[in-house]
Amino acid sequence: MKKVIFYLIEEDTSLADSILLPHEKLACEKIIASWQQGFRILVSCQDQQQAEKIDEFLWQQDSASFVPHNLVGEGMPSGSPVEIAWVGKKGNNNRHLLINLQEAFPEFATIYRDIIDFVPFESRLKALARERYIAYKNVGFNLKTITITD
Repeated sequence: MKKVIFYLIEEDTSLADSILLPHEKLACEKIIASWQQGFRILVSCQDQQQAEKIDEFLWQQDSASFVPHNLVGEGMPSGSPVEIAWVGKKGNNNRHLLINLQEAFPEFATIYRDIIDFVPFESRLKALARERYIAYKNVGFNLKTITITD
């Protein structure tokens, strides 16, 4: 059964000392946890700048949280366990899990059984997440929302 888990960020937890927005930081936590559970993951970012931020954050983790990853087009032809792509730069779709940071519904989402998506606090991004929610539902995904509070 195909499913999407949305993580709803209810509070503005912007971190002044972090290069990542709260939903990007949460995405990195989900990347680490999912890889430790044995998943091969495609992280689909909105743009190259966001992809590079995620990449840099993952490289800065200590050895206990290390995740073998690369940006799309780098590394081995079969890719590392975690590949980071962005709109216009298609990733390797032979993955178990899609972690979506795109603002629009990813056109390739239907090939995945498991997707993690986010509802950021900021109102514009929240409205876009509602549109993705409807799109996932319309193509037959089961949906679950988990509220994140700090």
